[in-house]
Amino acid sequence: MRTKDENKTKAIKHAVIELSQSEGLTNLTTAKVAKLAGVSPATIYLKYKDKTDMLSRIYEEVKTELHAGVQESILDAGDDVEAQLRAVLNYSVQQWHKYPKESEFINALWTNQELLDASAIESGNQKEGPLVDLFARIDANPAFINVPRVILEAFASLPGTVRQLASNNDQALIDQTIDLILKALKV
Repeated sequence: MRTKDENKTKAIKHAVIELSQSEGLTNLTTAKVAKLAGVSPATIYLKYKDKTDMLSRIYEEVKTELHAGVQESILDAGDDVEAQLRAVLNYSVQQWHKYPKESEFINALWTNQELLDASAIESGNQKEGPLVDLFARIDANPAFINVPRVILEAFASLPGTVRQLASNNDQALIDQTIDLILKALKV
């Protein structure tokens, strides 16, 4: 029975991500999700309170999955903060390439936070973790200019956006984007 519930949960998650791409977040309804997932609307309401709860919980899950290797990429880069930031930016691009729909889903919700509940927004603004630690090291490093975290986050999303907009997976273009970001952030 447990596997059946997990399969339904996965189907709902997949349907939400697919519909967010094809219909947009505003036009996404629980009825459409249920139909695409092959579950009854009641099943969705057994798992989630409403559309906001559904989007919020799936947002948190997908964000966690996309960031699963961030710590390892930072550690692999050694002690140099610039190398760590470069590694995180490259990791971000790899995740966009590997999981484009999930990455777009996260980006769409982060730029439409009114669709998320307070818990999901807090999760997005996590107060701890490898990225927050890296941002603190950047802030404390005199080689970098002092910028608000939101600017660092925007810069961190830029290589993925460039990767998405480029007609091919041009690593030279990604490297150029990362070089420009580092140049903009350094004193």
